[in-house]
Formats: sequence, C-alpha cells, structure tokens
Amino acid sequence: MKLQKFLLSMTGLFLVTGLVIFGQTQKDVIDAYNEGVKLISSDTKGALAAFEKCVSLAEQVGDEAKETKDLAITQIPGLYYKLALDEYKKKNLDGAIDGFKKTKEVAEKYGDRKIAGKCANIIPKLYYTRGTGNYKKKNYEEALGDFNEAIALTKSYAKPYLGKALVYDKMGDFAKMKVAADKAVEVGLISHDTKTVNSTERFMQTGAFNRAIKAIQGNNLTQAEEYLRYSIEYGNDSPEVYYQLGKIYQSKKEWSKAEENVQKALTLDKGMDNVKAKYYFILGEIYEAQSKKSEACSAFRKALFPPYDERAKYEIEQVLKCQ
Repeated sequence: MKLQKFLLSMTGLFLVTGLVIFGQTQKDVIDAYNEGVKLISSDTKGALAAFEKCVSLAEQVGDEAKETKDLAITQIPGLYYKLALDEYKKKNLDGAIDGFKKTKEVAEKYGDRKIAGKCANIIPKLYYTRGTGNYKKKNYEEALGDFNEAIALTKSYAKPYLGKALVYDKMGDFAKMKVAADKAVEVGLISHDTKTVNSTERFMQTGAFNRAIKAIQGNNLTQAEEYLRYSIEYGNDSPEVYYQLGKIYQSKKEWSKAEENVQKALTLDKGMDNVKAKYYFILGEIYEAQSKKSEACSAFRKALFPPYDERAKYEIEQVLKCQ
C-alpha cells in the first residue's frame, strides 16, 4: 500500500514537472518571436537570429507552437534579402552574390516564391557585374568564369555573351569571339534586348574591320576578305568596308567582284566629287585591266582631284590616250 502511494506521488511529480518545462519552452518561442519583432527595424542580423531561434524552439515544442513558428518563417527570407542587399549597397559583390544565393535557398525552403524569384533574377546580373569588373582589371579568366556563371543561371540573358566576346577579343581569339557575339545577338533578339544587340553589332563591325586592315597591311588578303565579310554580316554598311573589299578583289584579279564592291562604296558615299575620286580611280584601273577603254577613260576623268589627279591624267593622256 505504501509502495502504491509512493509510485502515484512520483507520477504526479513527473507530470507537473513536464507541464512546467512545456510552459517555459512555449514561452521561449513567443519571447524569441517578440525579440525579432523588436529588432526588425534596428538590427537585421539580431532580428534574423531571434526569428530563427523561434523556429528552432517551435519545432521542439510541436504543433502547439505552429502559429508562432509560421509567423516567424514569414519574416526570415525578407531579412536574408535585406542583408544581401546591404552587401550590394556596400559594393561587396562577393558578399552580395553569396547573400542572395543563401536568400534564394532559404526562400525556397520556406515557400516564399516571390523572394526566391527576385533572387533568381538578381544573381545572374551580379555575376555579370563582377565579370565586367574583372574584364576592366584585365582578369580575363575570372571574367569568363563570371560570365559563364551568369549564362548557366539563365538562358535569356544576352549581356554575358557580349562580355565573353569582349574578353575573347582581348585574348586574340576571333573564332570564340564570333561565337559569343553570335549568341549575344541571338539571345538579345529573343529577349528583346535591343540595346545589347546593337552594342554587339557595333563591336563586331569595328573589331572585324580593324582586323581586316591589319591583315591587309600584312598582305594576308584571304584573311582580310573574311574579316570584311564578317563586318558586313554584322551590319557595317560604310563605304570604306566595300572600298577595301573592292581593292582586295582587284589585287586578286577578280574584276567583277572588284567592280561590284567599289560601285557599292561609291553609291553609299554621299561626299562631294573630290571625295569620290578614290573610287573612280580604282574603277578606272579595273576597267583598264579588262580592256574597257571607254569606261576606264570616263572613270579616270572623274578621278581628277588630288591626290589622284596626276596619276589619272597620266592614264588618260599617256596610257589610254583617251579622246
């Protein structure tokens, strides 16, 4: 009988103790949440720590603390987002990238699709920005890594492809430069990024043309022709690109192509007659090489402006003996 009373008294003690522990833990959950609310406008890290503590304690308590836990969870992704944004404002791109990646992870865990989506949109842009910085510092391999990270995260972002083209230009790899530029235009057109498309086209027009001039100076006419064609492919419609192409075909004795391109240059150039003299002089030479005396004489007469006037006069009077 005494033993039965003893066991009953011990059971009562355990139940009371358990209720006390449960009550204190439940209170701790609420206290942690209230601490987070208190700090939310003055101490982001402190508020985050308090809300995460609240969630942790609530998971120990169970269903009784679900409401408080759910309230805390609604605050956590936003606080992570604020911390990441603070790093960006401090121009700490490494910290911002890590911060937004962590925020995205937390937001997905807690089902905050809005913040997860914002992070998914921001992170590729941060990689692009860091890549641009590395490009300016001539850290080309690092820049390529950043641009590739941006591309891996979203297929509809044209700027990193242009960034890669710029890097390959500095590395002297025209083949890879062109592949990246082609992709920048393709993605830019799909995503309606007209600005990047236009920037890429201007860059390739100039880059290919400058390479063509260097190839001409090195007497590599086949390579020069290829570069000029690339420049035209990217929208270069200047008289000079067709003039240079016409001169290449003249050197290669491809007369019809030479005439076609010089005529195209002549049509595009809106300058005065003295400006157009260089086209007429080349046309005169092209016609003369094909024994088209009448056309050659007419062309050389239109080329009688400095610095072509003396040579044109010589062709008219001494070589062709034009009437």
